[in-house]
Amino acid sequence: MKLEASYNNRTYAIELETKKSSEPGSHFDIKIQGPDGEQVLSVRVVSRAQDHWTLEIDGQIEDLLISRQREEVLIDWKNRTFIVQIGRLKEKRLSDSVPTETQRAAALTAQMTGKVISVLANEGEEVKVGQGLAIIEAMKMQNELKSPKSGMVIRCNIREGETVNTGDLLFEID
Repeated sequence: MKLEASYNNRTYAIELETKKSSEPGSHFDIKIQGPDGEQVLSVRVVSRAQDHWTLEIDGQIEDLLISRQREEVLIDWKNRTFIVQIGRLKEKRLSDSVPTETQRAAALTAQMTGKVISVLANEGEEVKVGQGLAIIEAMKMQNELKSPKSGMVIRCNIREGETVNTGDLLFEID
């Protein structure tokens, strides 16, 4: 997932990549590119209780309060409050809005663990390229899963309210 963040009038490109691990919790590599260069952090979610997060960041256990209101994220960490404006990178938005048509059946899988907020298309329905199929909330952000091709939904493996894990098959379009 690619994001753009603004903090103290500086812009940062943030890329989240889910990692597989035998340890419990979600694992991510977070690449942050900004005015002062690039940094890569290894992050593991140790626990989460609503806005209270315990993360292992590059081997150090850290407690944070993270809350989100629309495109603004408030992070309270080490007795400092950071207000960060979040948005998808323009190139990512462009690729989301102009999907390419594919010839064979398309399988859509979960890119990270999240909660299904709503299912917008069901088995047997005809969909068009770029049409929304579902809304998934991951890391307090809602993402619309869009059809990569026009065709019929031949498989819908999700329901509202359930949790999906990285790699789960969500939809098949033929």
